[in-house]
Amino acid sequence: MILVFGGTTEGKQVARILDELEYPYYYSTKTKVDYKGKGTPIHGVMTRSLLETFCKKHEITHIINASHPFAVQLHQMISDISIALPLIRFQRQFSPRIRDQNVSYVDSFEEAIRYFNKNNYSSLLALSGVQTIAKLRSYWEEHLTWFRILDRDSSRAIADEAGFPKTKLLFGYPQSKAAETELFTKLSPTVIFTKESGSNGKLEEKIAAALAVNIPIVILKKPKISNRYLCIDTKAALIKIIS
Repeated sequence: MILVFGGTTEGKQVARILDELEYPYYYSTKTKVDYKGKGTPIHGVMTRSLLETFCKKHEITHIINASHPFAVQLHQMISDISIALPLIRFQRQFSPRIRDQNVSYVDSFEEAIRYFNKNNYSSLLALSGVQTIAKLRSYWEEHLTWFRILDRDSSRAIADEAGFPKTKLLFGYPQSKAAETELFTKLSPTVIFTKESGSNGKLEEKIAAALAVNIPIVILKKPKISNRYLCIDTKAALIKIIS
C-alpha cells in the first residue's frame, strides 16, 4: 500500500499514474478535496506519531510526497519519521534562476521586507498566496499592497483574520504572460513579490511579464528539503522506483 500526500497538480499526476498501474494507495490532503481517483482519500493534519501509526496499521510500503513546494512543515514531518520507508519527493519542474537587474531572489520573508524597505518601494503586488499575508504584515501596514489569493471562502477567512483590507484583495490563479502583463500595467506597483513555485505556478510567466513592464520582481526561493527524500519529477522515474 502506498501513501500519497497530494492536493496539488503533482498529487493528481501521481494519482493518475497509480491508477494506471492499478496500485492501491491512500491520497492524503490537509482539507477535504474533490478527489476522483481510484485510491482511498483521507484528509486532516498528521503529526509524526499519527503518520507512523498509520503506516504501520495500513502496511505502507512507500510514501510519495507530492505536496506544495512550500509545505515546509509537512516535508519536515514526513522526513522525521523513524520508520525505514522509501520517501519519494515527486516535485514540479523548476527552470534555472534568471539573472537580471530586475529579478532578485531572497531566502526569507524577513529578507524580502528588508529589501523592499532598502529600495524604498512604495507599493507591492504580492502573488505569494493568502498564507503569506501575515508574514508580510510589517510592510503592508505601512505601504499600499495588493494580494492575489484564491477565490474561496477559506482564503477570505484567512485574509480577514489577518486584518488585510478587503478592497486590496485580488482573486484568481496565475495567468498567461499577456494577462499578467495587463494586471501589472493596471496596478503599476513599484515591486512584485512571488514564490519560486516552478512551472505549475507559472513563475516564468510572472517574471516575463514583470520584465516586460520594467517592474522589479522579488522571488522567495523554494525551501530545501531533507536528503532522506529521493527527488524525482517524471512518470518514468516514479514507476521505476515503485515497481
